[in-house]
Amino acid sequence: MSYDKASDYPDVFHHFAVAESERAAESCYLYAPVFPSRVGGVKAVIKRTTGPMSSAVAISRWVRALAEQGVGVVTPLRLDSDNPAQVGDRVWVAYPWVDGRPYNGSTADIVAAGDLLGRIHAAQAPTADMPRFPWPDHDADSVEEDITGLQRVLGKHAPEIHDEVLARMAPWLESFMTETLPPVRDGGLPRAVVSMDFKANNLVYVDDEPVLIDPDNAEYAPRILDLALAALLFHNETATAPPRLFTGAEWAAFSSAYGRHVRLTAAELALWPTVLRYMLLEWGVWTLIDADEWDDWDDPHKRNFLVDLATVDLGRFPLPAEPYNSEFH
Repeated sequence: MSYDKASDYPDVFHHFAVAESERAAESCYLYAPVFPSRVGGVKAVIKRTTGPMSSAVAISRWVRALAEQGVGVVTPLRLDSDNPAQVGDRVWVAYPWVDGRPYNGSTADIVAAGDLLGRIHAAQAPTADMPRFPWPDHDADSVEEDITGLQRVLGKHAPEIHDEVLARMAPWLESFMTETLPPVRDGGLPRAVVSMDFKANNLVYVDDEPVLIDPDNAEYAPRILDLALAALLFHNETATAPPRLFTGAEWAAFSSAYGRHVRLTAAELALWPTVLRYMLLEWGVWTLIDADEWDDWDDPHKRNFLVDLATVDLGRFPLPAEPYNSEFH
């Protein structure tokens, strides 16, 4: 796979008034176009967002509200030109470059990340025009596509776990619409504007405090889904992270720091095992299958993470039986 080239997006750089000498020749991120640049005389990144202009504007309002409350997150640069901006049929945004270091897998970094996620979920944030979390509606063909996709990638890249994973995942996938989705969808779970992509590769540590540098997947969603996504995928795609999911001790550190700011409800705690299974089947299975397109299974570090994801015992990520006690709520 190859990185996107800046030369393929001349209209984008024209909009942000970035000369060829002031931009990187190719994206710094394999999976999407993200170009280090100088915009308005400052170090920046210009990146393509995933949604329509209305969503990009709403997310901009959200991150600015977070920043005003002291939450570590990037906000779009204030420019004379539109930012975010519609260029052709896609939306682009310029963010300031955040000078710092990557996540290092230490307990201190894990605690700081859990604390940041809790602050994001506890913040007072505008919800107008924010993308709403869409509940899936799988039919028999889409279920079969997932099962076939798992069979293919595991048979090709991890035959030693193929039978074990399919024996567990196939029945879960087949019963997803009747057993997993309804209690989560209909459980009256508290919603918030959440990242829906809170992973180590989207954090930069400045003076040992994390800053969220990619807020563009944010949605108004059940906050417990975002916590479950972090439990399963926090180390995904991160070269400086251990090649696995959180250990039990690491999860305890992360979730305890999160609990300083958010008081989870009894319904959230009761549904937590089902929510974890939901996220494993929706986000986890997609991650395992999509990794083949990017040759991630051929990278030993990424392969080890993917094997752990495929075989994970969801009991590794408990939450307390009682709602968190919080000095903030």
